[in-house]
Amino acid sequence: MPLSDERVVGRGAYDMAGGLAAAMIAAAAAPHDLAGDVVLAFAADEEFGSVGMEELLSALDAEQAALPDAAVVLEPTDLEVTLAHRGFAWYRVEYEGVAAHGSQPELGVDAIDRALDGLVALRELGRELRARPRHPLLGNGSVRLATIDGGTDAATVADRCTLVVERRTLPGEPDPGPELERALAASRPARIEELVARPGMEADPGSPIAEAVLAAVQRESGTPAVRRGDPWWTDAGLIADADIPVVLVGPAGGGAHADEEWVTVASLRTLVAIVEDVIADFCGG
Repeated sequence: MPLSDERVVGRGAYDMAGGLAAAMIAAAAAPHDLAGDVVLAFAADEEFGSVGMEELLSALDAEQAALPDAAVVLEPTDLEVTLAHRGFAWYRVEYEGVAAHGSQPELGVDAIDRALDGLVALRELGRELRARPRHPLLGNGSVRLATIDGGTDAATVADRCTLVVERRTLPGEPDPGPELERALAASRPARIEELVARPGMEADPGSPIAEAVLAAVQRESGTPAVRRGDPWWTDAGLIADADIPVVLVGPAGGGAHADEEWVTVASLRTLVAIVEDVIADFCGG
């Protein structure tokens, strides 16, 4: 990764090698006489299936190991403190029809037509979600069509059509699957399959770990910490679901997932100081 006086540039610098580097530097500098332990956990696959974090939490459960008292996830936040983020669920919705020659559509049943009825139902569900009371940090949940695949060729009535639907959820929402099934029932899908579901998270701002992070950000930045919610998902959702108090704070930068991804050196230095403060405050006894 190229290093200038102001930025570290390279894939992963912002999301989230910068945060991991800050964690290692802060942990290495921690006093040896702390009352509590400092544990670094680097889990892979957060962008897709979160296999790494799931395996880590499963291993702790299988070994009946004591869970951490708290966690700080160093995702990039521009040195703001994330106290909540949304969850999500993906569903495959399959419609079936009866194939027929395109010149005689009345002899078949068009699966795409049925799927279009489903799309209308999804729009209505989206309106219902937007009309519900807003979360103070996250706004409303959402639903959208992610992909659609139907038909075999231009001259044939489609005998199948498959939708992939994404539902973004708020912390504490019930399983969105039954609501989606009810919304789509009139369109008569052949089956609805949950592909993956991940919970949102919301931290108590008065919890010891949140107070320690908020105080450290204010101390090291010189201004009151900005509290925020994020629309995307992180492994913090699984950590919170395991009853481990968790908040997020990380460096400033940009270009996540791009070739010109970057993080500012100044924010990395500040983040190291923030993590050092949190270690001393939370683990110092």
